[in-house]
Amino acid sequence: MIRIVVLVLLAANLLYFGWSNWVDHGDPALTAVKTTPITEKPPAAVPPAPPPPPPCSSIGPFTTELEALDAQRKLAEAGWGVLRRDEKAQQPEGYWVYVANASAAAQSRTLKAIQTAGIRDAFAMPDDPEFRVSVGIFTEEDRAEDRASKVQRLRLDAVVKARVREQSVFWFDVPGVARETLADGRLGAAGLSLDRLRIEACPATVDPAGTPGA
Repeated sequence: MIRIVVLVLLAANLLYFGWSNWVDHGDPALTAVKTTPITEKPPAAVPPAPPPPPPCSSIGPFTTELEALDAQRKLAEAGWGVLRRDEKAQQPEGYWVYVANASAAAQSRTLKAIQTAGIRDAFAMPDDPEFRVSVGIFTEEDRAEDRASKVQRLRLDAVVKARVREQSVFWFDVPGVARETLADGRLGAAGLSLDRLRIEACPATVDPAGTPGA
């Protein structure tokens, strides 16, 4: 009987030993995961600033075709490479003094008052929507203001208006040459009088490389 109990215990121990080796493997091992460090992106390269445009200067304005042709010849003889540029410009053409009125009847009264004051060159503007009375056209602003003052003493609202007209003018652009270079006296030596001319930077429509822009 004792022998049977011993054999049963021995068999139980063998079964437990086998089961523990087959099922119980202990705690799982931790495996380190290799990670790639996060790095910041390098800043984008800043493109270099574009070089400044080459200089370009303009001489003008010349108000007649003959004057422009003569200047172009003198510039060419002096060795200046130029490009001609034609423009439309508003040219001053004196000063107009007038009095506006509310009606034709008021226009007649204004004209009579002005002529009675000794201003003989006044006249009523025919078919004018403002029923204006012209009181003179002057080449100098001071003289126009003096006439307006005389009319205003009659308790009339005299207006001085600058008159302009559109005129063709001519410029010569000199690509690659700065204004200071043109102003150093060589233009005068070439026979160009700068009394009525200006030296300016070329407008944006001119290509400093040598061709007029669109």
